[in-house]
Amino acid sequence: MALQYLGKKSLMKKSHIIATNMKNQLYVLTDDFYTPEETIISQVREILECGVKMVQFRSKKELKNERIADELIALCDKFGANLIINDDVNLALKLGAHGVHIGKDDGELKEARALLGDDKIIGVSCYNELNLALNAQENGASYVAFGAVFPTTTKKDTTSFNALNLVKFKEKLSIPTCLIGGINALNLASLLEYQADYLAIVSAAYKPLSTKENLLNLKKIIG
Repeated sequence: MALQYLGKKSLMKKSHIIATNMKNQLYVLTDDFYTPEETIISQVREILECGVKMVQFRSKKELKNERIADELIALCDKFGANLIINDDVNLALKLGAHGVHIGKDDGELKEARALLGDDKIIGVSCYNELNLALNAQENGASYVAFGAVFPTTTKKDTTSFNALNLVKFKEKLSIPTCLIGGINALNLASLLEYQADYLAIVSAAYKPLSTKENLLNLKKIIG
């Protein structure tokens, strides 16, 4: 994906950095099925009202809705949270999002960091590979994500990751880590001992109960 300088919507946005003083923080992703355009704003508001500080706007539509992304950024600003845009550095730059999350096919990390600046969050999917994470760390990543730790239905063609490996990976990493993939109320407790900085969830935020009930239940499990 070619990266282009599209200009920042606001040059006065405050810096958003990742708090690393707490482990096992919830990181909630949106989804085209679970958070349709008609309700995504109210759903993300509910997520933020539960104290979540990291939200990722993940849409697989070829043309993402800029109005929605812009509203989500403003909403996260209001709650002192971070809105991360998935797979679209240009959109994150254009709208002044708090950060972006990229995978191996989403452009060069160095180029993304140069475009976004030092105060923006850049997360990188590293699947099950320590070398990818070390390279990402070297080139300016804010955090690295590993997964899928469990089978998932919200993303196809995932790579499996044994969460036990996070312990030895963290010995070589100095930036925050994130676990993702199939995490829900039934298996969340089994991940807590590995002390990832972030536990990323998708469907578990939206089912089987209301978003608020689901998130409060997950936070209770974390303790």
